[in-house]
Amino acid sequence: MIRSALLGGVAAACLATPALACEDADRVPLTWSTIAGFYTDAMADLVAGFEATHCAKVNIVNIDNSQLYNKQVIEMVGATGAYDIVTLETSEKADFAENGFILPMTDYLADKQELVDDVAPVLATMTTRYNGDIWGLPYYTYTAGIIYRADLFEDAGEKEAFKAKYGYDLAVPTDWKQHRDIAEFFTRKAGETLKGETLTKDFYGVGLMAGPFPEIQDELSGPIWGAGADWLDDEGNVQTEAVEKALTDYIELLKFAPPAALTVTYDGVMNQMKDGQIAMTHGFFLDQWPNAVTTEESVPGAKMGVAEAPGKKAYIGGFLLAVAESSAHPEEAMDFVAYIGGPEAQKKFAAAGGTTTLTSVLNDPELTKPENRAKTGHFGTLLQIFQSMDGFQSNLFNTPYGAKIYNTMQIPLQAAAAGQITPAEAATRLTDEVAKICGGPCPIAKDGD
Repeated sequence: MIRSALLGGVAAACLATPALACEDADRVPLTWSTIAGFYTDAMADLVAGFEATHCAKVNIVNIDNSQLYNKQVIEMVGATGAYDIVTLETSEKADFAENGFILPMTDYLADKQELVDDVAPVLATMTTRYNGDIWGLPYYTYTAGIIYRADLFEDAGEKEAFKAKYGYDLAVPTDWKQHRDIAEFFTRKAGETLKGETLTKDFYGVGLMAGPFPEIQDELSGPIWGAGADWLDDEGNVQTEAVEKALTDYIELLKFAPPAALTVTYDGVMNQMKDGQIAMTHGFFLDQWPNAVTTEESVPGAKMGVAEAPGKKAYIGGFLLAVAESSAHPEEAMDFVAYIGGPEAQKKFAAAGGTTTLTSVLNDPELTKPENRAKTGHFGTLLQIFQSMDGFQSNLFNTPYGAKIYNTMQIPLQAAAAGQITPAEAATRLTDEVAKICGGPCPIAKDGD
């Protein structure tokens, strides 16, 4: 999935690390390739914290996220040494590891078990582990749940009307059928009422990321995983029936989403929420909570809530920092990864509004005070998700072809959402495309193999 944000400086309350005496001429040069515009100021502050305690100078190379994967691959294939530290999304981990583009950090982290254990096991499995090794540390998670208008769910009149229509109480959905009912229920035309007030514009039950972007497969992952299936089975073949079923249900939901659903990704859904157009999301990236909560300012009477996705299964993802095999300074680069993924930097990142990957920071009572709700109100839900999904892993992220599959699968999925092909045809096309990419069944490596 794609992330882009601009946030300012880090909270002054965070403790500063004593500076290290080091001549500039002695500093080891390190280059980090990362996402342009991604918490730009906060990243600069974290780098400054590393440089204050290590005799190194870090150059941040900002690359547009749509080009990041390809540019990093080009440099890795050429072994140019242009980047010491690379930024990888979940689907890219196995690709870079299998092709020898990055170095395993298993031995380096052997005496840092407390840090390794601080990453929730399911997040570590999905983002850092492949074929028995640890390939870096995550420093940001875009794990999904649902974000919803709690004021609508709690309104007495809406609750009474829902109970009369569906025969059960209106509440945060615990399965996808309930989610569909709620999406239908809250879909209203201009002139109808919502919370007893006449609507001046159409209102919709759900926001969907059905545009021509990778996020459509992130949304579909929750229902597929919740059904006990996966994108790929253990033999490396697409689970066609599961994909078709999830797509069919997803297309049904489009009737209760704004027409723009077929053109937008996560930022469009957030704009719809803040504009008072939608009641809730699908399985949606909870790192957007600081964005979503501003709905309380833009929509009179709005109160935002966050919860686990229906079925307690949703997309688990994060950005991995890994050390390039061609780095001229691998030890120092690993020090950088450990610092940015460690508790001091992660606490600073969380204070700046970033979604941390460490359970100790997600649990930090200083950060999770009620007055910090606008930045950290989703932390408790993330902990619940990680606990609920403990032991889970997806074969899509355990094949070295995962990145290539992930970067192409939205084409048939979005074509089905747009009504250009049927869900069955989309599942078949995805099956054929994956077989071409992998040259047959995709090889699958389980964590620890």
